Amino acid sequence: MRLLADMAIFVEVGNTRHFGRAAAALGMPASTLSRRIKALEQELGVPLIHRSTRSFALTDAGIACYERASKLIAEAVRMREELADTAALASGHIRVGVPLDLAQTIFLPIFADFVQSNPGISLEVLNLQGQPSLLAEALDLGFMVSHQNPLTDSSQWSRRIGVFSRKLFASRQYLKRKGVPTQPAHLANHDCILFSAGSLQKRWELRRGREHCNIDVKGVAAANSVGLLGQFAREHMGIALLPDFLALHPLFGGGLTRLLPDWEGAPAHIFAVTPGQLLPGKTRRLVDFAKAQFGIQLAKAEGRTS
Repeated sequence: MRLLADMAIFVEVGNTRHFGRAAAALGMPASTLSRRIKALEQELGVPLIHRSTRSFALTDAGIACYERASKLIAEAVRMREELADTAALASGHIRVGVPLDLAQTIFLPIFADFVQSNPGISLEVLNLQGQPSLLAEALDLGFMVSHQNPLTDSSQWSRRIGVFSRKLFASRQYLKRKGVPTQPAHLANHDCILFSAGSLQKRWELRRGREHCNIDVKGVAAANSVGLLGQFAREHMGIALLPDFLALHPLFGGGLTRLLPDWEGAPAHIFAVTPGQLLPGKTRRLVDFAKAQFGIQLAKAEGRTS
């Protein structure tokens, strides 16, 4: 608030009894300080300082304002310090939501390592579907995935944790029955397993280097869980856009065959999302930890490292 900031400037002038020394203490030009004091006087409707080249003195209104503003600014400083101390604390309980397939493949070791290295923190992990309101779900933190659509709730604070690629996969039995597509346009004649995020994603964006194409697809199966897409593909129901760590995982894809190896789907981005921007220390620590560990766990899940 500009009024509070101007009062803080006025209090510093009252403390030093000198415009130049107050400006130096605040790290601003004396002309700027003088202009802000005049703006404060106009805001309050009374003169606060007797202006003279020989002496410095507060008016009666200035003395009253200084006394009350000093207490107000001191309280604001104390509140800031207390909130900073609270934010720095890393203890307590965190309710965190994450899609079940990501929890089982990527986030389980992240959560385990986090709890072991932060003994004052406990976690309650809930299955997160889509992009719900964290306030409505009473969650402190959610890890959400954006595929081809952006995050929908702009009132929630978000920070990108990582990104993973998506590729085309199908079972050998499906390919034996339907044939192997050799170019993106062939997908229009195949059963494609669709992801549902509020609405079915019936158009797939594929990329090969700098080349992009959009293919309208259709199929007999859809789900709002990427893990289910992999399981549907394993049951020979069609072609799915999947990350490697799900396509190869025995609980999900179970060793599907990759198609169109030169092409990939639009990458998926994982975001840490909280109801507001002011994060408690425990939540901020988990967000920072997850961002630092995501790439490591992704590489392990994809078999790129031991």
